[in-house]
Amino acid sequence: MKKFTICLLLAVVCAAAVFAQSAGRTISVSGSGSVKVPADKARLTFSVQTREASAINSVQNNAAKMNNVYAALKKIGIAETDISTANYSLYQESIYRDGKNEPGYYVTSNDIIVVLDDVEKAGLVIDTAISAGVNRMNGISFSVKDSKAALDQARILAFQQAKEKAELYAKEAGCKLGKVLTIMENSGAYPVVRAMEDARAKASANATTISAGQDSIDVSVSVVFELK
Repeated sequence: MKKFTICLLLAVVCAAAVFAQSAGRTISVSGSGSVKVPADKARLTFSVQTREASAINSVQNNAAKMNNVYAALKKIGIAETDISTANYSLYQESIYRDGKNEPGYYVTSNDIIVVLDDVEKAGLVIDTAISAGVNRMNGISFSVKDSKAALDQARILAFQQAKEKAELYAKEAGCKLGKVLTIMENSGAYPVVRAMEDARAKASANATTISAGQDSIDVSVSVVFELK
Protein backbone atom coordinates (compact mmCIF):
# COMPACT_ATOMS: atom_id res chain seq x y z
CA MET A 1 0.00 0.00 0.00
CA LYS A 2 2.83 2.43 0.85
CA LYS A 3 4.57 1.69 -2.45
CA PHE A 4 1.31 2.29 -4.31
CA THR A 5 0.82 5.66 -2.54
CA ILE A 6 4.34 6.81 -3.45
CA CYS A 7 3.81 5.84 -7.11
CA LEU A 8 0.52 7.68 -7.21
CA LEU A 9 2.12 10.81 -5.70
CA LEU A 10 4.92 10.71 -8.28
CA ALA A 11 2.36 10.39 -11.07
CA VAL A 12 0.49 13.46 -9.83
CA VAL A 13 3.72 15.50 -9.58
CA CYS A 14 4.78 14.49 -13.08
CA ALA A 15 1.35 15.34 -14.48
CA ALA A 16 1.47 18.78 -12.83
CA ALA A 17 4.93 19.42 -14.27
CA VAL A 18 3.78 18.45 -17.77
CA PHE A 19 0.73 20.71 -17.46
CA ALA A 20 2.81 23.67 -16.28
CA GLN A 21 5.24 23.16 -19.14
CA SER A 22 2.42 22.96 -21.70
CA ALA A 23 0.66 25.97 -20.23
CA GLY A 24 3.77 28.09 -20.70
CA ARG A 25 4.28 31.66 -19.64
CA THR A 26 1.76 34.34 -20.52
CA ILE A 27 1.22 38.05 -20.08
CA SER A 28 -2.18 39.70 -19.75
CA VAL A 29 -2.59 43.37 -20.69
CA SER A 30 -5.40 45.79 -21.45
CA GLY A 31 -5.76 48.54 -24.02
CA SER A 32 -8.25 51.24 -24.90
CA GLY A 33 -9.11 53.17 -28.02
CA SER A 34 -11.23 56.26 -28.58
CA VAL A 35 -12.48 57.87 -31.78
CA LYS A 36 -14.33 61.18 -32.04
CA VAL A 37 -17.18 61.40 -34.53
CA PRO A 38 -19.67 64.21 -35.15
CA ALA A 39 -23.16 63.57 -33.82
CA ASP A 40 -25.63 63.36 -36.70
CA LYS A 41 -28.87 62.33 -35.01
CA ALA A 42 -30.96 64.20 -32.45
CA ARG A 43 -33.86 63.11 -30.24
CA LEU A 44 -36.05 65.83 -28.72
CA THR A 45 -38.83 65.32 -26.17
CA PHE A 46 -41.61 67.87 -25.74
CA SER A 47 -44.78 68.11 -23.68
CA VAL A 48 -48.06 69.93 -23.96
CA GLN A 49 -49.67 70.32 -20.54
CA THR A 50 -53.11 71.79 -19.88
CA ARG A 51 -54.94 72.54 -16.62
CA GLU A 52 -58.72 72.94 -16.65
CA ALA A 53 -61.57 72.77 -14.15
CA SER A 54 -63.07 69.75 -15.91
CA ALA A 55 -61.44 66.63 -17.30
CA ILE A 56 -63.06 66.90 -20.72
CA ASN A 57 -61.97 70.53 -21.16
CA SER A 58 -58.41 69.63 -20.16
CA VAL A 59 -58.28 66.77 -22.67
CA GLN A 60 -59.86 68.74 -25.51
CA ASN A 61 -57.69 71.80 -24.95
CA ASN A 62 -54.61 69.59 -24.91
CA ALA A 63 -55.64 67.85 -28.13
CA ALA A 64 -56.16 71.16 -29.91
CA LYS A 65 -52.73 72.43 -28.88
CA MET A 66 -51.01 69.18 -29.82
CA ASN A 67 -52.68 69.18 -33.23
CA ASN A 68 -51.23 72.65 -33.77
CA VAL A 69 -47.79 71.36 -32.81
CA TYR A 70 -48.03 68.45 -35.27
CA ALA A 71 -49.17 70.76 -38.07
CA ALA A 72 -46.38 73.26 -37.38
CA LEU A 73 -43.70 70.57 -37.35
CA LYS A 74 -44.96 69.14 -40.64
CA LYS A 75 -44.77 72.61 -42.20
CA ILE A 76 -41.01 72.75 -41.53
CA GLY A 77 -40.46 69.33 -43.07
CA ILE A 78 -40.69 66.94 -40.12
CA ALA A 79 -42.27 63.69 -41.29
CA GLU A 80 -45.12 62.25 -39.27
CA THR A 81 -43.12 59.01 -38.92
CA ASP A 82 -40.44 60.97 -37.05
CA ILE A 83 -42.94 62.09 -34.39
CA SER A 84 -44.21 59.64 -31.80
CA THR A 85 -46.13 59.76 -28.53
CA ALA A 86 -43.92 59.01 -25.54
CA ASN A 87 -46.49 59.35 -22.76
CA TYR A 88 -50.05 60.52 -22.20
CA SER A 89 -51.63 61.12 -18.81
CA LEU A 90 -54.63 62.74 -17.13
CA TYR A 91 -54.91 63.33 -13.42
CA GLN A 92 -56.63 65.63 -10.94
CA GLU A 93 -54.51 67.81 -8.73
CA SER A 94 -54.86 67.56 -4.99
CA ILE A 95 -54.62 70.78 -2.99
CA TYR A 96 -53.86 70.69 0.73
CA ARG A 97 -55.89 73.38 2.47
CA ASP A 98 -57.01 73.87 6.08
CA GLY A 99 -55.67 70.48 7.13
CA LYS A 100 -57.31 68.46 4.38
CA ASN A 101 -56.88 67.58 0.70
CA GLU A 102 -59.23 69.17 -1.78
CA PRO A 103 -59.64 68.31 -5.48
CA GLY A 104 -58.02 70.76 -7.86
CA TYR A 105 -57.62 71.18 -11.62
CA TYR A 106 -57.45 68.35 -14.12
CA VAL A 107 -54.01 68.15 -15.73
CA THR A 108 -53.48 66.53 -19.12
CA SER A 109 -49.93 65.85 -20.28
CA ASN A 110 -49.04 64.68 -23.78
CA ASP A 111 -45.36 63.92 -24.41
CA ILE A 112 -43.96 63.50 -27.91
CA ILE A 113 -40.56 62.51 -29.28
CA VAL A 114 -39.14 64.08 -32.44
CA VAL A 115 -36.24 62.26 -34.11
CA LEU A 116 -34.02 64.30 -36.43
CA ASP A 117 -31.54 62.98 -38.97
CA ASP A 118 -30.41 66.58 -39.49
CA VAL A 119 -29.17 67.97 -36.15
CA GLU A 120 -28.93 71.43 -37.67
CA LYS A 121 -32.73 71.57 -37.52
CA ALA A 122 -32.85 71.10 -33.74
CA GLY A 123 -33.07 74.80 -32.94
CA LEU A 124 -35.77 75.40 -35.55
CA VAL A 125 -37.79 72.45 -34.25
CA ILE A 126 -37.59 73.74 -30.67
CA ASP A 127 -38.73 77.24 -31.63
CA THR A 128 -41.50 75.93 -33.87
CA ALA A 129 -42.85 73.51 -31.28
CA ILE A 130 -42.90 76.12 -28.52
CA SER A 131 -44.55 78.71 -30.76
CA ALA A 132 -47.23 76.15 -31.68
CA GLY A 133 -48.17 75.29 -28.10
CA VAL A 134 -45.49 73.17 -26.43
CA ASN A 135 -45.01 74.43 -22.86
CA ARG A 136 -42.44 71.95 -21.58
CA MET A 137 -39.11 70.85 -23.04
CA ASN A 138 -38.13 67.52 -21.49
CA GLY A 139 -34.72 67.12 -23.08
CA ILE A 140 -32.55 66.58 -26.13
CA SER A 141 -29.92 63.93 -26.79
CA PHE A 142 -27.47 63.28 -29.62
CA SER A 143 -26.03 60.11 -31.13
CA VAL A 144 -24.34 58.72 -34.24
CA LYS A 145 -26.43 56.96 -36.90
CA ASP A 146 -23.67 54.76 -38.35
CA SER A 147 -20.79 54.17 -35.96
CA LYS A 148 -19.40 50.89 -37.36
CA ALA A 149 -16.34 52.39 -39.07
CA ALA A 150 -15.44 54.47 -36.02
CA LEU A 151 -16.09 51.51 -33.72
CA ASP A 152 -13.75 49.29 -35.74
CA GLN A 153 -11.07 51.98 -35.67
CA ALA A 154 -11.41 52.26 -31.89
CA ARG A 155 -10.99 48.48 -31.64
CA ILE A 156 -7.79 48.62 -33.69
CA LEU A 157 -6.40 51.38 -31.49
CA ALA A 158 -7.30 49.43 -28.35
CA PHE A 159 -5.52 46.28 -29.56
CA GLN A 160 -2.47 48.25 -30.70
CA GLN A 161 -2.16 49.84 -27.27
CA ALA A 162 -2.44 46.44 -25.58
CA LYS A 163 0.23 44.98 -27.87
CA GLU A 164 2.61 47.88 -27.25
CA LYS A 165 2.26 47.35 -23.52
CA ALA A 166 2.92 43.64 -23.84
CA GLU A 167 6.01 44.19 -26.00
CA LEU A 168 7.41 46.65 -23.48
CA TYR A 169 6.89 44.32 -20.53
CA ALA A 170 8.28 41.35 -22.42
CA LYS A 171 11.41 43.27 -23.39
CA GLU A 172 12.03 44.40 -19.81
CA ALA A 173 11.58 40.81 -18.62
CA GLY A 174 14.09 39.50 -21.16
CA CYS A 175 11.41 37.66 -23.14
CA LYS A 176 9.88 37.80 -26.56
CA LEU A 177 6.24 38.23 -27.30
CA GLY A 178 4.52 35.17 -28.73
CA LYS A 179 1.15 34.57 -30.29
CA VAL A 180 -2.16 35.93 -29.02
CA LEU A 181 -3.99 33.43 -26.83
CA THR A 182 -7.19 35.30 -25.97
CA ILE A 183 -8.85 38.62 -26.73
CA MET A 184 -11.80 39.89 -24.70
CA GLU A 185 -13.62 43.08 -25.54
CA ASN A 186 -15.02 44.73 -22.45
CA SER A 187 -18.46 46.31 -22.26
CA GLY A 188 -19.05 49.89 -23.32
CA ALA A 189 -17.80 49.57 -26.89
CA TYR A 190 -20.60 51.72 -28.21
CA PRO A 191 -21.24 55.42 -28.77
CA VAL A 192 -22.61 57.25 -25.77
CA VAL A 193 -25.86 59.13 -26.19
CA ARG A 194 -25.25 62.59 -24.81
CA ALA A 195 -27.80 64.81 -23.16
CA MET A 196 -28.29 68.48 -23.93
CA GLU A 197 -25.95 69.57 -21.12
CA ASP A 198 -23.02 68.12 -23.09
CA ALA A 199 -23.89 70.16 -26.13
CA ARG A 200 -24.01 73.91 -26.49
CA ALA A 201 -27.32 75.74 -26.65
CA LYS A 202 -27.95 79.45 -26.81
CA ALA A 203 -30.86 81.67 -27.70
CA SER A 204 -30.25 84.57 -30.07
CA ALA A 205 -32.68 87.42 -30.65
CA ASN A 206 -34.57 85.41 -33.27
CA ALA A 207 -33.84 81.70 -32.85
CA THR A 208 -32.42 78.98 -30.64
CA THR A 209 -29.04 77.67 -31.76
CA ILE A 210 -28.10 74.07 -30.95
CA SER A 211 -24.62 72.66 -31.49
CA ALA A 212 -24.44 68.87 -31.29
CA GLY A 213 -20.65 68.62 -31.00
CA GLN A 214 -18.97 65.22 -31.19
CA ASP A 215 -19.52 61.78 -29.72
CA SER A 216 -16.71 59.67 -28.32
CA ILE A 217 -16.76 56.00 -29.28
CA ASP A 218 -14.69 54.06 -26.76
CA VAL A 219 -13.46 50.46 -26.72
CA SER A 220 -11.37 48.57 -24.18
CA VAL A 221 -9.89 45.10 -24.60
CA SER A 222 -8.01 42.54 -22.50
CA VAL A 223 -5.44 40.47 -24.38
CA VAL A 224 -3.37 37.48 -23.26
CA PHE A 225 -0.10 36.91 -25.11
CA GLU A 226 2.27 33.98 -25.00
CA LEU A 227 5.79 34.70 -23.70
CA LYS A 228 8.79 33.00 -25.29
